[in-house]
Amino acid sequence: MTAFRDALKLGAAGAAAAACIYYPQPLAARLEQAFDTTPFWGAMPMTLAFIVLTSGPLLFGRLITVARAMRIVIVTEVLLAALFAAQAFANSPGLWFALRGLQVLLLPLLIPAVITGASNLRDSDNRGRDLAFYTAGTIVGGVAGRLLAVASIALAHWQLGSLTIAALLLASVALLRRPPVVTDELAPAGTGNAPAPATPRSWMDPVTLSYPGLALAFAVLTTILTCLPFEVGYERGGTLMLAVVYGGYAVGIVTSLGAPAITRVSRGLPRATLAAGALFTLGLAGVIHGAFAALAIGVVLMCAGMVFQQATQIVMLNAHFARSQSGTVNALFVAAVFAGGTLGSSAMVWLYGALGWTVVLIVCVLLAVIAGACMTIAARSQARAASA
Repeated sequence: MTAFRDALKLGAAGAAAAACIYYPQPLAARLEQAFDTTPFWGAMPMTLAFIVLTSGPLLFGRLITVARAMRIVIVTEVLLAALFAAQAFANSPGLWFALRGLQVLLLPLLIPAVITGASNLRDSDNRGRDLAFYTAGTIVGGVAGRLLAVASIALAHWQLGSLTIAALLLASVALLRRPPVVTDELAPAGTGNAPAPATPRSWMDPVTLSYPGLALAFAVLTTILTCLPFEVGYERGGTLMLAVVYGGYAVGIVTSLGAPAITRVSRGLPRATLAAGALFTLGLAGVIHGAFAALAIGVVLMCAGMVFQQATQIVMLNAHFARSQSGTVNALFVAAVFAGGTLGSSAMVWLYGALGWTVVLIVCVLLAVIAGACMTIAARSQARAASA
């Protein structure tokens, strides 16, 4: 019961972290209007977060040990809460963007630390469940952050929405006043965790194709969700459409928590990974169709496929590599996902501004197919290694 409670606490920390990341995404067109800038700069708060989250975990990876993980989570959440509270009263673009810059500098410490804690709970016998709670938490936080931003768009002082993110962070800190106990010792025999190898494994392994696969898939999803405010707008029901589409991301809670059952029904992770890739591409077809219902269902399917891949690939990577490599495994996971986010919110947004929605969608289809192939190869390689 203690491990279950600890996993929920870290799921809440994951939710707060995700809200910090995704809160500015629906504000892209609002920032463009309020600060008289271009779509590229309207998306910059997201791009900046993704750039830092791509490189930061690799730079800070050695600082994020199992022993330090919980302290890092608590300290960074307190600092982030202060920065979001200050941003609520920032009326100039320079100050608003400067505070966003300080926020994103803390995220490469917070997110890998939460994952490291969730994958190394001392009293847990089910790492897959613990990481599924973390993934589900990020979905809740991502949806909450986006919807809170959509709600704030109509306010005359739209910056006040940042106070809600500060409140989420402080609520997570309160839950962690008795932090979970984590350990880097090997799982005891007879537990539900697949034992990680005792000796470190080479990084030159087909399993690591999981990283570029996750990056490309997340690039596609980020592209769709970042360009939609520009394509749809806020007028004539646009705000309601955005709320429905972003709310569809919540389906990821089901696929993250249901990932172990889905994998069993699919008779193994390789087949489940291939099916999730097909689901993701089918959702992209709905977005291409463009009608409101097709768009909403398409985003739901894309989110379901993406979250399943994240929930299962992180468990697979932690099971494949030694526990002594856990900090690096998780830092690379965060860096890979947000490298894709960087691509989606910068180069792809630039492409949208230069060549339009149709060209962006064609590129997204190509990236989605490559991503699915990479993650399927990685899952098959890990399955062969586990059965050897």
